[in-house]
Amino acid sequence: MSLPKHSHLLRSCYLFYHENMTMQEIAKQLHISRFKVSRYIKEAVEKGIVQVHFHDSNIEHEKLALQLERTFPIKLAVVVPTPYRSDISAVRLAVGQAGASLLADIKPETSLSITWGRTIAHLVDNLPSDQLKAQRVVDLAGGFGQVTDEISARAVTLQIARKLNAECFQMPAPTIVENIETARALSNEPIIRNTLAIASASDIAIMGVGPTDVDSLLYRSGYVSERDFARLKESHAVGSIFGRFYDLKGRECDTEFRERAIALTFDNLRKIPERIALTMGAHRIEAILGLIYGELITTLVTDSDTATAVLDEHHALQGRQSEKGTGAPSAIEEACQAGLLRREKV
Repeated sequence: MSLPKHSHLLRSCYLFYHENMTMQEIAKQLHISRFKVSRYIKEAVEKGIVQVHFHDSNIEHEKLALQLERTFPIKLAVVVPTPYRSDISAVRLAVGQAGASLLADIKPETSLSITWGRTIAHLVDNLPSDQLKAQRVVDLAGGFGQVTDEISARAVTLQIARKLNAECFQMPAPTIVENIETARALSNEPIIRNTLAIASASDIAIMGVGPTDVDSLLYRSGYVSERDFARLKESHAVGSIFGRFYDLKGRECDTEFRERAIALTFDNLRKIPERIALTMGAHRIEAILGLIYGELITTLVTDSDTATAVLDEHHALQGRQSEKGTGAPSAIEEACQAGLLRREKV
């Protein structure tokens, strides 16, 4: 004698969801295989017989994070709710707080490299004092300039080092210098060479993302002019990290700024195991995609509106490339060919 399939399906679901029994236990009680139990539970969900409801609004943001992780070659995505009817400063604060939470279990032997920025300043502000420990904190790039009216670039690194009870290594130079000759001379200074070497040996790198417009701190600090941005866009620049500009494929733009930056190189950045970017905003979508396509980051911390826009733009790029069908491979195509991205239906 055997029960009808539908009875087995309903009993499997009841025992699984209401009695919290394992599939192995259900199989034994119903005298069927574990494979059948698994198939019945899956079928019930697909047919709408069983509906799972989450009573926590944050599930939508976790779903977005999972979508980012499944779509792109990153290890981790952290998505925070975009504050309702708030300005960009409130979003920066939320993203900075989320970035700080990632360091809650930092190990005492960790070497952390960091760059300056407004969102990074919020991360530092939200770290508890004297509760965490790291071995060292080091600049990823030169750090002269203002992050906010109250905070200088150099203060950000000093503050996080104090909070983590860590040794501090700073880069005594501007992020971008006036000319290539000055950059070469400074890069040969022992203290700067040593700081860059320590940065390249970091366990974790934390960075903000600059757009190619006047909202960039490089512009606000006087490193780059509007005319410079116009030339950079002609070189297909979509964003910057620690004074280095890159295109949609994550390649550093071949301009004079490449030689004028006092900063870690992209090749050395990729050697750092954990590379975390904190960023948000509609004007940074291509900048975020460039970081992802170029494997410059392993972790993305952003807000839900930005996460949605990044996924939408990625799918739109896929669609446009599919329509073209010929010509030079795009950033999407190259990433797919390298096995970094999965092809998806648009």
